[in-house]
Amino acid sequence: MERRKKKLSVSELKVGIVVLASIVIFLFMVFTASGGISRLFSKPFIVKTRFAEVDGLLPGHEVRLAGKRVGNVMAVNFYKIPEHPEDLDTVEVVMSVDPEIARKWIRDDSKATLGSIGLLGDKVVEISPGTKHGKPIHSGDYIPSTPGTNIRKIISGVDPLIADLTDTAEQIKRLVVKVNEGEGTLGRFINDPSIYEEADRFVLELRDLLNDVRAGRGTLGQLLTDPELYNNLKTTATHLERVVKSLDEGDGTIAHLIHDPELYNRVDRAISQIQQTADRLNTIAARIEQGEGTLGRLVNDPRIAEETEKTMTNVSQITERLNQGQGTVGALLHERELYDNLNALSSQLVRLVYDFRQNPKKYLRVKVSIF
Repeated sequence: MERRKKKLSVSELKVGIVVLASIVIFLFMVFTASGGISRLFSKPFIVKTRFAEVDGLLPGHEVRLAGKRVGNVMAVNFYKIPEHPEDLDTVEVVMSVDPEIARKWIRDDSKATLGSIGLLGDKVVEISPGTKHGKPIHSGDYIPSTPGTNIRKIISGVDPLIADLTDTAEQIKRLVVKVNEGEGTLGRFINDPSIYEEADRFVLELRDLLNDVRAGRGTLGQLLTDPELYNNLKTTATHLERVVKSLDEGDGTIAHLIHDPELYNRVDRAISQIQQTADRLNTIAARIEQGEGTLGRLVNDPRIAEETEKTMTNVSQITERLNQGQGTVGALLHERELYDNLNALSSQLVRLVYDFRQNPKKYLRVKVSIF
């Protein structure tokens, strides 16, 4: 019995050794695949930063570079009491980062930001890759930080929006109450039966109108259903097409007006001459307004205007005297006897001239005397 127990103990020992070796090999393969062997026997690369608040960041949380995990948080400590109120970065975060990645991608112009996995997940430290203008950092160096967005800031930012939504909902509620009570245009439209009756009447009239149009009654119905009108429109369109074609081909006066460059040049010259004439007229009008020349003085000189007014007054007085029969000319215009005498005198002069032409010897007597 004792030998059988010893053999069982040896076999159990062998099984345990095999299981332990398998576990060691498995862990070795896992560390090898993840690069943990090199990190296990290499000195950690420490990167530090400071935040105003960490919002539950704990040692062991992830450190990411451009979204890729490159290390873990080693410690979260208070840095020191600030000397100035504006110095709010009082929490120091110590991070262990992959040395190869840190030396290549993290530089002094990289920024550390506090983020989270999802909206309510664990906190992570996000590091932005540096640029060629930045200098490589060494283990234990600080990189600047930027404030991240935490859930409290999000909630505090949502509070005004919720308040506005509450006010809007209250306003909508009051509006619905007014509409239900028939206040306002919309309330009357919904609650007033006369508006419904008018709308129903309008729909009926519209239906009758459409029936008339379909039946060909009225102007619109004939316009839609009369084939003769369609033929006339088609003929008119054909004629217009011919006119446009003739214009394009250069036939007729209008076509020559459109296509002949010489005619265009003549019209352009005529317009230029008209423009020049208008400019000259503007110049003359400006000179007249300035009182230059005879016409300008006549228009702008008040003395000439006064003399003209006096002359017109004298002419008016003379005309009035003539109308009253005063003076020789007035008597000549109004005295019938003087008109008759002048008429008779002119008749006698005519007879005398006629008689003189017929018998000039009667009036011309020449007497010659010899001394």
